[in-house]
Amino acid sequence: MTNVKETSPVGPSPQTKKPEEKKPNVLFWALSLVLPLVILLLPEYAGMTVTVKRFLAVTVWAVTAMATDILPSALIAILLPIFYIVANVAKPQAALAPWTTSVVWITVGGMLIANVLMTSGIAKRIAYLTIIKSGGTFNGALIGLTITGIVINPFVPSIMGKLAIIVPIAMGICQVFKMEPQSRGASAVMLAAFLGVATTRIGFFTGDGGIPMMVNIVSKITAAPVSWTEYAYHNLFIALSLTLVGLLIVIWALKPETELEAKDVIVQKYKELGPLSSAEKKVCVVLVVTIIALLTDSIHNIDPGWIFVILGGICFLPGVDLMDDTQLGKLNYKMIFFVAGCMSIGIVATASGSGKWLANVLFPFLAGSGAMYTMMAAWFFGVAINFLLTPLAAMASFTAPIAEVCIKAGFNPLPIVYSYLFGLDQYILPYEFAGLLFVYSYGYISMKALVKVVAIRMAVSGVVMLVVAYPYWKLIGLIK
Repeated sequence: MTNVKETSPVGPSPQTKKPEEKKPNVLFWALSLVLPLVILLLPEYAGMTVTVKRFLAVTVWAVTAMATDILPSALIAILLPIFYIVANVAKPQAALAPWTTSVVWITVGGMLIANVLMTSGIAKRIAYLTIIKSGGTFNGALIGLTITGIVINPFVPSIMGKLAIIVPIAMGICQVFKMEPQSRGASAVMLAAFLGVATTRIGFFTGDGGIPMMVNIVSKITAAPVSWTEYAYHNLFIALSLTLVGLLIVIWALKPETELEAKDVIVQKYKELGPLSSAEKKVCVVLVVTIIALLTDSIHNIDPGWIFVILGGICFLPGVDLMDDTQLGKLNYKMIFFVAGCMSIGIVATASGSGKWLANVLFPFLAGSGAMYTMMAAWFFGVAINFLLTPLAAMASFTAPIAEVCIKAGFNPLPIVYSYLFGLDQYILPYEFAGLLFVYSYGYISMKALVKVVAIRMAVSGVVMLVVAYPYWKLIGLIK
């Protein structure tokens, strides 16, 4: 992706580039147009209707255009749902549905909270403290961020809520280390924060809102409920193993371009910050209220998206005075359009029947000989279906059919469904997972760095499932 130079209070635009750097690339333009044309010319087979072909053509154009940077990604995200509507792939109610979800609004609220964290100075203070407590080194900071993600995972059910808390800290670390947005170093920091939350969440029953739904679907079929501790016993070791793998890949693949300051310099700068300012104390109160609200969402049932927007609004109140109209005008609103546009891919895939078409193509491969084959087939199925469906939609749509296939084959469905869940946690591009899209939208991660890390992670994770997950599940008796 482009190297960002323009900044905003909550980070740079992920798609900004100096005009003189923008040179039309004939090959990339041709690629973005030829691939959709090829898809439209394909014969209708295996349920690939005209609507499915149009969906694939529009989506491939958008993904290719973003990957090759022939147009600003925010513009592509704005055009994408409109193209779905014009191509008669989906009605406006479906194509524009992301604006009615809490993910878009948690992006808005996250921007507000991140802004007060950054402008008050508390994010930088927390970042200094994190670096110092982690040994004062870059790799130590990555490890510290990852551990922070692991610790908050079981207590805050919302993946977006967790990321909205940890992202400003990661941005503060980038500032402390003076890392340019979309540099290797900044990409590493943000990816470490993301993977510490996203990968580990699979190990906890309350790590993601979709996990209880998924497990309950299987429990109803097998009449064998799974408790919080049983679920952790089944999956936490594997999730932590995959988190470690992801962290090691980030450390290996994304070494900082420049020499970083020594620990004693960082300690001295931390001391120079002095005592907490009035603004920082107010932000600490906002943070505490935010965390309490997220921890108690099962009691008040208020979505994290609404929590962040309301608390962001409180920052404008007289006496609080953490934000004003000038700061509001400087926020990077392209982030919101980018998130909403990319989210339309999964929603339109479901509405147009494209997700069902892909599932029908892939599902026959699940029924094989042996538990190991079925387990790995379910993992690959999760990886593939994630390209078109959101993880939550994929969980809701295929958990029961996968469980039924296992029962007919005489297998315990739990490890197969777990494997499918771990497959859904693999992604190449930001649009595949709202959490990754949220973190990427801040503009600190380059597309090149992202694809490099997650592609290697995907390949290694497949091996981990085979050499760690399968023997572990066999050892504890889930696989006979």
